[in-house]
Amino acid sequence: MQIVYTDVNNFTMPQYRPIFAEKTAMPVQFYITNQKSRAGECPIRVSACILGKRYATSVGYSVAPENWISNIRENPEAYHRNGIWVLPGTENSKRIPAEAINRDIGRVVEFIGIYAMRAQERPTTRELRSKVREALGREEGKTESLTLNGWIDKFIREQGANAGWELATLHAMHTFQKHIRKFGKAHDLEYFDADGIAAFISYLRKDAHLQEVSVRKQYKNLVWLMNWALRNKFTRQDDIKRYKPKFKVIQKPVIFLTREELLRIYDYKVPPNGAIVNLYDEDGLPYQKVIEESGGIEKARDLFCFCAFTSLRFSDMYKLRRSDIDDNFIHVVTQKTRDDIPINLNSYSRAILDKYKDFRFKDDKALPVVTNQQMNAALKDLCELCGINQPIRKCKYVNGNRIEEVFPKWQLVSTHAARKTFICYSLSIGIPPVVVMQWTGHSDYQSMKPYIDIAGGEKASAMDMFDKGLK
Repeated sequence: MQIVYTDVNNFTMPQYRPIFAEKTAMPVQFYITNQKSRAGECPIRVSACILGKRYATSVGYSVAPENWISNIRENPEAYHRNGIWVLPGTENSKRIPAEAINRDIGRVVEFIGIYAMRAQERPTTRELRSKVREALGREEGKTESLTLNGWIDKFIREQGANAGWELATLHAMHTFQKHIRKFGKAHDLEYFDADGIAAFISYLRKDAHLQEVSVRKQYKNLVWLMNWALRNKFTRQDDIKRYKPKFKVIQKPVIFLTREELLRIYDYKVPPNGAIVNLYDEDGLPYQKVIEESGGIEKARDLFCFCAFTSLRFSDMYKLRRSDIDDNFIHVVTQKTRDDIPINLNSYSRAILDKYKDFRFKDDKALPVVTNQQMNAALKDLCELCGINQPIRKCKYVNGNRIEEVFPKWQLVSTHAARKTFICYSLSIGIPPVVVMQWTGHSDYQSMKPYIDIAGGEKASAMDMFDKGLK
């Protein structure tokens, strides 16, 4: 490529002119999309025809529309022939001057021209994009050596160490990595332009058959990964900042126990192993259940009730030690938020602690804890035995289709329902939200809003009963 000096409508500056421009009639066009970043800039893309097939890919820069020559000049082709696409003397939000952007656009023009003349067969879009980036001198050194899977590994290692991820977060990110592998089309970070993001979301819906709420979760993980890569300058592909997908997500019902259901569980005497219990399903039809894990069900009862009487998450109850307990309080540094929270003991939670005060558990733990999975399985058995079988309707979207299912309540109860039970009951009996938040560690009313709404409904029902009682 040779340097020429030109004067186009009073612009006088050194420019790059493609040496092959007069030799080929290959249409190479540059344009900006209408997707604006927060800085008000639009990505620059190149469209080229190679062996009869048109390709489009990102140049790796964004500029303000008012600095894009095609938007502000009546005859932009005259400028383009002289290597001017971005208004000289300007710079973008990343402080990259127009001269540098124009220079790289000129390099892309020259590269694609030479590539097209030498091409014996059509490349894939991904291959052409990789060659364009190579022509611009990007992805050098260690950046070039990492595959997409390598970048995700690096992301998990660095972010996990810096933020102290819990096992649940690590598991979630490894699930995301598994979806990326099965997707199989993305080999580097540059894949995820607008088209690449849309393809990944389509895969999650149509091929992975994920619920819409799970599709949204995996998309947020991709946003997390790409923003990390952009901050560290591992990629210039920033379409993720402007991409705005829509997800059909239905608010899940909040599963909690009423006061009557909680006390029914608390007072339940678990039958011994081998006992046959007569039960009724949600439609009133009789059936029988054989007790197989009596000891596990009894532990699940005590642990669930303790969480329901204290607002503790399962993870915080699991690591509770005797040294964290005094006469009136338990002192907890929450595993999720790292908050140091004193929680008042009441007669119910104290009675459960007293039941196990003479037992000695590993690591001086205060309660006979089991794994979350074991407790959830035993908890469902417990709620089934207690007849907690109110029909609960759940709606979800899978690949654009609305699916409604009805479950007996016991099938949906998990360890986290204990904390929700504490919150909903506390609010329903009139304890101010600000006091409840001091126990639970919630930092704002927005996170409490679903529970406040439920409590409002519970209070309305209670007032109806009160009103009827007066008549």
